[in-house]
Amino acid sequence: MKHCISHQKSCLVVGDSRPMSKRMLANCFRPPARLSGVRAVATQPNGSAQTSKLQQLYQQALSSFGKGQQPKGHAEVLAVSEALRAIPLQELGMQTESNAESAPTRGLFGAWPSFQSTKRDSAITYIHIYEDTNMSIGMFCLPRNSTIPLHNHPGMVVLSRVLYGQLHVKSYDWADVQQPNRHNGASSAAQLVMDEVIEAGSKPAIIFPTAGGNLHQFTAVTDCAVLDILAPPYSPQGGRDCTYYQAIGEEQDGNVRLIRSNPAPPLNMRNTRYEGVQIQPAVTAGQNIT
Repeated sequence: MKHCISHQKSCLVVGDSRPMSKRMLANCFRPPARLSGVRAVATQPNGSAQTSKLQQLYQQALSSFGKGQQPKGHAEVLAVSEALRAIPLQELGMQTESNAESAPTRGLFGAWPSFQSTKRDSAITYIHIYEDTNMSIGMFCLPRNSTIPLHNHPGMVVLSRVLYGQLHVKSYDWADVQQPNRHNGASSAAQLVMDEVIEAGSKPAIIFPTAGGNLHQFTAVTDCAVLDILAPPYSPQGGRDCTYYQAIGEEQDGNVRLIRSNPAPPLNMRNTRYEGVQIQPAVTAGQNIT
């Protein structure tokens, strides 16, 4: 993910018509009053950050994506995927009364009542973990039925792992990757790549700059959380701005025409502080912009 919302994307927040970057989002939203069920921990799990699975993910990603390079082969991306799968929830600052991966109805903010939907917390929560010029890492916590609208990841490789719960992913690739600027208001043909539910234990979803479903939409089937790594991060200055799209007409045999959403769809989102193991940047890594 993303992170269009988790990274330097332009977004709108419910109740405010001003476009907001991810950095602004990370600074302006208040954290929830309390956590329960899966609770944040103030101390780091056993083992130092230098030997944690999260640190190993960072090191593998730096090897594969360092200096803004694209991976040399599929094996490098799979190595990052395996490192992403290996991270225990406890390292991310989450502990559960039971196994969170086998209890999809218990999320970062505990077990929500199944009744009184008007009292459910409908905000998507973003938890920023790390960002430099090579990569961005963060988590999205989505309440049931919430949606992150269809958006792109220009020139980026993205890996998304569901930590708990179930997530419906619908993604597309452009039918013509050489087609010029799609920001002029004209629609463009796209092809369906993925339309399925993934859950805790599933392999991370992987997208590439021009393949794998570079435009995707997330909808929470149950309360769920997603751990994302983007390489490189969103950067409007670097030509990697986030753009939202919507379908024009009916989808036929996986083919659809997409047009830029203008204005961007509103998002009910907040951030909360990350309480897990900290990543220790390499001296030779890109500039840390966390």
